[in-house]
Amino acid sequence: MTYDSLMIHDLYLQTTSSSQNAYGEWEKSYTTATTAIKCRVNPISAEDIRALPGVYDDVKYKVYCKSGAAITRDSRAQYNSITYRVKEVLDDSSHHNKKALLVLL
Repeated sequence: MTYDSLMIHDLYLQTTSSSQNAYGEWEKSYTTATTAIKCRVNPISAEDIRALPGVYDDVKYKVYCKSGAAITRDSRAQYNSITYRVKEVLDDSSHHNKKALLVLL
């Protein structure tokens, strides 16, 4: 079994664009990418919450992906048609993989 064979989920990142409305106010809009990042999505366990109180309180999922994935902190991601905010992105020590924490919007 290879590491790539564990990447069984699709995560769609959203890009931000700003525009002015008729009143001159700036509005943000989000566009979902058409190509997905292959990743592994795991729900946060009770053991994770107990081990680091306060860190995982609002986190729903841990996402594991390759280091080349364009996922960054505070970006938006869509998984199973639900939009999440990326709370944190952590690189592993070898810089081959990333772990992202998803928070429900």
